[in-house]
Amino acid sequence: MKLLPQPLGGSRLTKDYLAGAGAASHFYPGSPYRAETYRRKAEKLDLARSSHTFTTAERVVRPVGAEGRELLRRVVAENGYFVTTGQQPGLFGGPLYSLYKALTATGLAAELEVLLARPVMPLFWVAADDHDWEEANHTFVVDGSNRLVRLTLGPAAEGPRRPLGRTPLGAAVEEALDRLAHAFPPNDFHARYMARLREAYQPQATMASAFRGWMAELLRETPIGLVDAGDPALKEACKPVFRAEAEDPVASERILAETADALQDHGYGLQVPLIPGAANLFVDLHHGRERLQRTDGGFLLRRSRGELSRRRVLDLIDDDPGSVSPNVLLRPVVESFLFPTLAYAGGPGELAYFAQLGGLFRRHGTDMPVVAPRGSLLAVENKVRKVLEKFGLATDDVRDLEALLSRFARDRLPEEVRDATVRWRGAVESMGGELADAAATVDPALRGAVMKARNTGLAALGALEKKIVRAVKRNAETTRAQIAKAQVNLWPGGKLQDRILCPLQYLMRYGPEFPALAYRHIGTRIDPARAGGDFATPGTDSVA
Repeated sequence: MKLLPQPLGGSRLTKDYLAGAGAASHFYPGSPYRAETYRRKAEKLDLARSSHTFTTAERVVRPVGAEGRELLRRVVAENGYFVTTGQQPGLFGGPLYSLYKALTATGLAAELEVLLARPVMPLFWVAADDHDWEEANHTFVVDGSNRLVRLTLGPAAEGPRRPLGRTPLGAAVEEALDRLAHAFPPNDFHARYMARLREAYQPQATMASAFRGWMAELLRETPIGLVDAGDPALKEACKPVFRAEAEDPVASERILAETADALQDHGYGLQVPLIPGAANLFVDLHHGRERLQRTDGGFLLRRSRGELSRRRVLDLIDDDPGSVSPNVLLRPVVESFLFPTLAYAGGPGELAYFAQLGGLFRRHGTDMPVVAPRGSLLAVENKVRKVLEKFGLATDDVRDLEALLSRFARDRLPEEVRDATVRWRGAVESMGGELADAAATVDPALRGAVMKARNTGLAALGALEKKIVRAVKRNAETTRAQIAKAQVNLWPGGKLQDRILCPLQYLMRYGPEFPALAYRHIGTRIDPARAGGDFATPGTDSVA
């Protein structure tokens, strides 16, 4: 198998930022490819040090192994830093990009430790407060017959929408595990990973706790630490940020609006919609997790329409902080408030919405971390590579299967069929023109009728050509099956591989070599003379 680095993509703002375009750079602390950007950020963190900086980290960071425990000790003892990333929990690890994010943060932390001569630890924030069950309850693999298989726990149970850290998986997870086991043939890794999965994904486990346990297994050879957003100690440490938002939500709303206007003035659209009057806090009460909407003197619950006084919200923060959580814009601020964060490794959407947050960071007494792009890889297994080589195709060629097969069919039309259709089209166009001219001498109105008849004939010929192409495609079922095999593995459902398939797609075949191989390709190259580029390291390695 080969892993091919892929461009990250994203909005124009994201692309301009990574390319070092002047307008976009106005909203970020500097290029993520320049050493000086990280040095400046480290200096700011050093100036802001306080005695409690590592108290929360020691309580809430859960290193996945001995190497991580030692690194955390060194970070605390030597006033080190963190590189963070994170993701909403997902079934069986969610899409591949969750793993790639963690490996990007790990590689960047290692490089920054050398650059700054200080310990730097990668952290993965498990967004246990999120409540989108429909997004988290499924994942995909390609089975031994090259079919895309959707593994799902089904719809959420009726009742309030709770955070994923409070939502049990239920009995449906056992059927999903059985389907997963049957999707892959037995080998040296199958039994090991199924056993680990069954330990993590038990019916009574929550989506967040199961995800956290499984990520710890995937990353066991790295020094990364996991952080659970629902950890009571973490929520306790978040109180100052939560209180500031509850006491004066207008201040944050105004700051975000000003930045939104600046983005639009620089030619960029709003990256995360701003709802007028919406606070940056959620509460989890009788009707589940709901966004707070500002009202005169208090708050309205956006979904159930219940009302809470400002005093009631502040009491919740003081007495039950576990019921309060940040929205997508406040979460990065909370992270930097809790930890001395040098950088955040994110996907294209995250890179874009960070541009809205500079003022919000400053409002809470911190600064935006350097925003670095996560690595993106395309896994090309040997069976797929052979198909591509056989038909002379690049990986992008198979993204649209039907368009590719239609092109093949047209190329393989018998020469006499192509010649006949060309002559027929030419004759219809030529004779139609001649007849239109002749008929117009009888009655000028007849020209339109003749041209309409000509166009009808050309349309009928076009439809006939499509039928012939379809017939050729049907007669080439072997070709279709082989190219379809490549397509479903490279572009499952026509979408990016790392946004659809879960890591088990390759763990089941290649074992722990797969994360190690991916890590080598998600190297970070920080160059003082470089303004833009791609984190993914050029070149490929292979595993059998």
